[in-house]
Amino acid sequence: MHQTPTRSYGGVAAADRVAARRARLLEAGLERFGTDGFAATGVKDVCRAAGLTDRYFYESFRDREALLVAVFDEVTDDLFARVAAAVAAAGPDPEPQLRAAVGTFLRALADDRRRSRVVFAEAASAGGEAERHMRATLRRFTDLVATTARRHLPAADEEEVRVLALSLVGTLHRAVIEWEDGALGLPLERVVDHCARLFGAVLR
Repeated sequence: MHQTPTRSYGGVAAADRVAARRARLLEAGLERFGTDGFAATGVKDVCRAAGLTDRYFYESFRDREALLVAVFDEVTDDLFARVAAAVAAAGPDPEPQLRAAVGTFLRALADDRRRSRVVFAEAASAGGEAERHMRATLRRFTDLVATTARRHLPAADEEEVRVLALSLVGTLHRAVIEWEDGALGLPLERVVDHCARLFGAVLR
């Protein structure tokens, strides 16, 4: 990466200018990776979309794989925060918590399909370190589901809770992909209903 500038310019601190350029690159990365895909997107494509030169790309990112990981982290951090807030606001009963979690997760991805593509489809294209990072990050969804399930399954052992959580996250993963491909032929709210009822039955 280039050395980070330290002087103010036009009344804007150097760190703020760097952060603003990084935000533009992240948004451009989401747009290009989420529409054209990682394999079809080069550094110059991202820079063109961000309205910046290559110099400013390398100011913040080592390469396009590093940018993809950063875009992925930004999307998943937002998803985690939304789901956790929805579960906390749903009250103590398991079924409202499930419906809130499932609905929030699916709607957030359906509202911006670029996010779904970055989270679920582009890891294999990046390969190597990026793919390992993305797999580890997605396991955080499993941890969130497991934490919620433990409160309602006091008799279940840890192994059982973990497998259950993995199964639920895998179901949501496939539901998102099949719905976006049009294979389910259902309105999104019907998909939310079916998933919430299925998960509620498993918990019961």
